[in-house]
Amino acid sequence: MARLKVVATPIGNLGDLSPRALEALKTCDLIAAEDTRVTGKLTSVHGIRKPMTSCHRHNEKEKSGGIVERMLLEDLDVCLTSDAGTPGISDPGEELVDACWEAGISVEAVPGPSAIVTALSLSGFNTARFAFYGFLPREDSALDEALTQIHLCGIPIAVLYESPHRVVNLLGHIRSLFPQVRALVCCDLTKKFERLDRGNVSELYEALRERENVEKGEYCIVLELSAVPPAKPQSSQTGKTCAEALTGLMCAGMSFMDASEQLKREGYKRNEIYRAKLQLKQLSEVI
Repeated sequence: MARLKVVATPIGNLGDLSPRALEALKTCDLIAAEDTRVTGKLTSVHGIRKPMTSCHRHNEKEKSGGIVERMLLEDLDVCLTSDAGTPGISDPGEELVDACWEAGISVEAVPGPSAIVTALSLSGFNTARFAFYGFLPREDSALDEALTQIHLCGIPIAVLYESPHRVVNLLGHIRSLFPQVRALVCCDLTKKFERLDRGNVSELYEALRERENVEKGEYCIVLELSAVPPAKPQSSQTGKTCAEALTGLMCAGMSFMDASEQLKREGYKRNEIYRAKLQLKQLSEVI
């Protein structure tokens, strides 16, 4: 009977491949890999030779149907792997998993390494409630809006991924919006040159900005947002809250874009305007 096994692979240290994951890779009929070269190195270390097919971000939607068809026709056991960690978590995989469910194929987890859980366990923060956001937008204004929304949701711990070329910029934006936040910045978790830095985000920003090799490695960041005061409506020199001013302009027929520009000219800050927009949206959903 055809089965799909979602196999977690090491995020850096090859010794973290579990015995169960090793057995799954040894006994499957086909490996659907994010990158066949990366998974090929892993299987080669363990003397495993299996047919592979690529299933990455740019082709998995098109390839999933063909893989599922083969699984049903040939009664195949397939292992799904990403380059590191668990498939489908900020990595390709969800399309094939969804296609298997829709086709009535059994889906089985072979759990293992995860950068998210590893970073949380190293943080020393209260992780009873946390949210994972993966990679945030690159554009500055969209990044600020995403960080503001993360704060507004009220979950005290946020876990982010970031590329080495943008990690300093990300910390700079966090420092500007929430200077009191503590963070754990993890680089190359479980690898030979793993580096962990924990402290106030302003200190971390300055330290990473001066580091020569900061643009090397993979970054996972844990933010402790519990120290950030709850967002409160603020007023400009007009005496109105931002939400009140925004409501008045939009009721007068202005688009949100035009109203935003008007509010900026009146002295309201961009974050105030975005919070006001979210408040109006939440109110409209209730009504």
